This record gives sequence, structure tokens and C-alpha cells, in this order.
Amino acid sequence: MMNEFLMYLTNGIVIGVINAISAIGVSLIVGIMRVVNFAHGELYIFAGYFSYHLSASLGVPPLLAMPLSIFFIFLIGIGMERTLIRPTYGDEMYSLIITFVLSIVLQNAALLIFGPYPNKPPNLVSGATNIFGLYHYGNQRLLSFFISIGILLFIFYLIKRTWFGKSIRAVSQDREMSSLVGVDHLRVNMLSFGLGAALAGAAGVIVAPIFPVTPTGSSAISLNAFVVVVLGGMGSLKGCVIGGLALGIIENLGAAYLSTMYRNIFGFVILILVLVFRPWGLFGQKAQ
Repeated sequence: MMNEFLMYLTNGIVIGVINAISAIGVSLIVGIMRVVNFAHGELYIFAGYFSYHLSASLGVPPLLAMPLSIFFIFLIGIGMERTLIRPTYGDEMYSLIITFVLSIVLQNAALLIFGPYPNKPPNLVSGATNIFGLYHYGNQRLLSFFISIGILLFIFYLIKRTWFGKSIRAVSQDREMSSLVGVDHLRVNMLSFGLGAALAGAAGVIVAPIFPVTPTGSSAISLNAFVVVVLGGMGSLKGCVIGGLALGIIENLGAAYLSTMYRNIFGFVILILVLVFRPWGLFGQKAQ
């Protein structure tokens, strides 16, 4: 019984760090641009499909297919910002409508292009590892965990230590003042949206070898990302990581000990509870 619990807990942690990557993508776009990207889940799904078809159809090594897919999604994000989002700056309602419609368009495009069937890229590694002599855990999932940790460390470094990260924080805190000191906020917006899209893609290619991707799964993915952002607190990288881990663990333990039918319900329950009792999140700042 304890071994099973530890295995489910490990699953929750692995999924949790992947949730965190996806949620940071949402948090960046909302925090910098004040835009809620409803198409976030579709970008996640497209990355998984790109990775699958690059490997299965074109023979690209899986280790190369993953970064290529992320780069494609980054370019798609840049294109979305330049053509669809930028004209709506100053009117948040229009951007909401555009990303919502885009979500529907991309979901149906995925159905037409890839079909309704789940696809799974080949594993990068096979076999399982004995964890502390207690249980065996798949090597692909362990690799996904370590790749996710590497991406999170890179994002923390990018945001906290680089010129681009300082520009992001300056624009999010005071757009007008940042412009006065020479920050090109349009360029920051474009790169931030591209980075947010790329993080959705990164989560998609990491999770695809574990759970097959389907076009209809994008809504649950977007919901999870929004739940993590609300739970952790808007604009908080640490909050996204803690929130992602919390959601991943709760969902996996709940699915294991209650029913897999309720997996997606936990996100709604957490979202409602947080909005009612702590709407600024665990690490967000309470509005004055």
C-alpha cells in the first residue's frame, strides 16, 4: 500500500513540474500583456503532435524533434502576437474574444490535420528504475522530470538575471516608466508572447511520450494552467511551481484513490476555493 502511494505521489510530482512550465507561460502573457490566451492548450497539443510527426513520419530523432517542435510553437506565438493580439492592445475584451475563437479554430484544425486519434511520440529511454528499493518507476517519466527541472531553472535564470528578464519585469510593473528608460515594450510583448507559447510547447513535448496527445484534450490543459496561476498567485514564478506541484499531486492521488473520472474536476474545485477564500493566490500580492 505504501509503495503504491509513493508511486502515485511521484507521478503527481512529475506532472506537477510539467504543469508549472505550462502555467509560467500563461502567467508571463497575462502579467506582461494583460492578455488571457485561451489558445494555450492548443499550442501545447500542437507541440506534442509536431514532435510525434517529426519522429514517426519524417524520421527525426526524438531528442531533436522536441526542441524543433518548441521552436515551431515559439514562431507561431510570435506570429499570433504580431497579427492578432497587437491590434487589440488597449481593449482586453477583444483580445479575450480573439484568443477564444483562435482556440476553437486551432482545436478543429488539429482534428482535421491529425485526426481524432491519440498519438504518442517514441520514448527517449526505456525500462524502469528501482526507487530506494521500494518501487519501480519508468525511466521516461524520470527523464521528463529532469528535463522539466532544467527548463524551470533556465526560466528562473532568464527572468531574474538577464536583460530580457529585467525588461519583462519593468514592463509588467510600469509600462510607461519602462518606455521612458528605453525599453521597447512592443518588442518585449512580442518575445513574451512567443516565450509563453514556447513554454506551452515545452510542456506538450515533455508530456507527449507519457500521455498520448489528443485534439480534444486542450481545454483541460488550459484549465490546469489557469488553475495553477490562480493558486500560486499572478506573476509569481515560485507560485507557479508550488501550484503546479499541488495540482499534480492532488489530481493523481484523487484519481488513484477515488476515480479517474474525477481527475479534471479537482482543478475546478481548487479554482473555486482559491477564488473564494484567497483570490490573490498563495504567493500573489493582495490588491490594495
